[in-house]
Amino acid sequence: MLEDFKLSQENFYHEVIQFGLHQKFSHAYLIETKDYLDSDNLVLAFAKFLYCPYHYTNSSNCGDCNRCHLIDLSTNSDIMVISPDGSWIKKEQVQEIKDKFMTTSLENNVRIYIIKEADKLNKQAANALLKFLEEPDNQLIGILVCRNRYQVLETLQSRCQLLSLSGEQLVPVNMENEDFLSEFINVIETKKEAAIAFIPSLLANEYWSKDEWSAIFEQLAVIYEQALRKSVLTDFSSPFSKLVDQVLKYNTTKDCLRKLEVIHSYIQKLTFNLNVSLMLDSFIIDFSGGEYSHV
Repeated sequence: MLEDFKLSQENFYHEVIQFGLHQKFSHAYLIETKDYLDSDNLVLAFAKFLYCPYHYTNSSNCGDCNRCHLIDLSTNSDIMVISPDGSWIKKEQVQEIKDKFMTTSLENNVRIYIIKEADKLNKQAANALLKFLEEPDNQLIGILVCRNRYQVLETLQSRCQLLSLSGEQLVPVNMENEDFLSEFINVIETKKEAAIAFIPSLLANEYWSKDEWSAIFEQLAVIYEQALRKSVLTDFSSPFSKLVDQVLKYNTTKDCLRKLEVIHSYIQKLTFNLNVSLMLDSFIIDFSGGEYSHV
């Protein structure tokens, strides 16, 4: 039950309890788990809280009723959980949610669907879910779960109430890449849109796969996020101080924030099938903000 997370996820716990006390609930939530190891049990406890007609406000020992037992046994017909079928969550899986909850609950209960790894919704599934969220049903609540909210389509994010768990998001930077990252940052910061012409030589004309670029973009996100923090916290210390200071050499706090948003948008785009070369050109243009440097 939620009480189990009162200490480890204090902010989440108190925010959720307020939902019950004031009887104010969203039709959809996006839970960003970051690297919280017990996130599956937390999501299940949250679903129980939403499903409970009293929302745990009638007893401090709530969570031991037949409704909760059915959820634990995965036999409650008002709760549906979907997760990736292979590498992706497919449109047909989202359609299953629609089909299952098309009619009103016979017992007038709230119905809940949980989408695990929501960042792995393929394009068709994401669009189908978007239409679903645009016409909310008062008796239906969605819980989308992801590690990093920036990897979920912005249009889906905007239709959900964000619940972000505490704890640092750990995206390790492979320090073997430090020299390349330094060169890459220097090129995209100093050459602006003209960096398009410099990238092939930087890569020694090798083709890098989508997965390799995903790793680089995640590493860039860590560096620019830490640069953003250091720009406003004078005592902030980073394990990647050389790269962070390099970024701050070229950027204000506002610049770091804008560029970090661009980086995260391309992390999300890299989850779909696309032409990596064109993606990189597009990234450079968006990252530069349309600034062109003649060389």
